[in-house]
Amino acid sequence: MTPDPALSGLDLLAIGAHPDDVEVHVGGILALAADRGLPAAILDLTSGDLGTRGTAETRRVEAAEAARILGVPRLVLDFPDGRFTAEEAYRTRLMAEFRRLRPRILILPSPEDRHPDHRRAHHLAREAAYYAGLRNYPCDGAPWRPEAVAWVGGENPAQPDLLVDVSATWERRMAALDAFGSQFAPDATQPATRIAHPAFRRGVVGRAMHWGSLRMCDWAEALWCDRPVSPALLRLLARLETPA
Repeated sequence: MTPDPALSGLDLLAIGAHPDDVEVHVGGILALAADRGLPAAILDLTSGDLGTRGTAETRRVEAAEAARILGVPRLVLDFPDGRFTAEEAYRTRLMAEFRRLRPRILILPSPEDRHPDHRRAHHLAREAAYYAGLRNYPCDGAPWRPEAVAWVGGENPAQPDLLVDVSATWERRMAALDAFGSQFAPDATQPATRIAHPAFRRGVVGRAMHWGSLRMCDWAEALWCDRPVSPALLRLLARLETPA
């Protein structure tokens, strides 16, 4: 799960503050990208070592299995969980990854999530994506700025800007989520957490059914973005929903 120097020129890069963040929201989109032959990857900012359940090593193993199920590579920057900031040391580290991976589209955590790390990760990545395109900003790599940025929903999201039909990859997407047994599986021997309660998983399923009802499909995942919607995002959506 360390950065692969050969990985570059991505169509899609999904960023999570912790392992499993991406799978909660857009695992189906990533599986679709893999099926369509679109270069995509997951970038975890931390190893989630402050989590109430599991260890950093356990979560690394689970994260690797989830990425295998989805069919995409996974990278981790090992920022300190709960303690990374938007300061320049973290921003330039992320900028260097953007310049190396050269993603066309970023999917970020919600800017309005209840978890402070998710909110901070959103703003850090937005700033890094912009500054990575400045030629004179001192940072490793050639300048690169993503064409578009989207993000996932928070606790009580407004109407989405984009809905992606993930019916074809739904079972794989949920298998990837369930790979994080330390986080989501009910276990009476472990501390009780909100995300380990069965209601949390039902919420993931229920939202996808609701978004699907708006798209007239079985299951959908939602994205939010700046308005007007970037043509790059619309092109990506068309490619994701066109069978290879």
